[in-house]
Amino acid sequence: MIGESHHVQGKLLAGGAAGEDAITVQPAPADLLLPALAAWYGITRRERGVLELALEGLPAQQIARRLHLSPHTVNDHFKAIYRKTGVACREGLISGLRR
Repeated sequence: MIGESHHVQGKLLAGGAAGEDAITVQPAPADLLLPALAAWYGITRRERGVLELALEGLPAQQIARRLHLSPHTVNDHFKAIYRKTGVACREGLISGLRR
């Protein structure tokens, strides 16, 4: 199942004493998570292309047109992604990446 991941950044504080740093922790954006997610779950290049367009909010029909695939193939890619990640639906997949 897709888990929550974080993006950590550090920055020296201006005017602070030596060694004073600020660290921020925030949810990692989907574009940073996607390569790691693809590698971790064994998502193929084609499945990743489908997923990238889904993150843009495109419906399956438009994804199919953009990637020159049939809508059936796009849905097969979604099913494979769901199976690999343990997510039950597109909404769960997208929300898991946008946390």
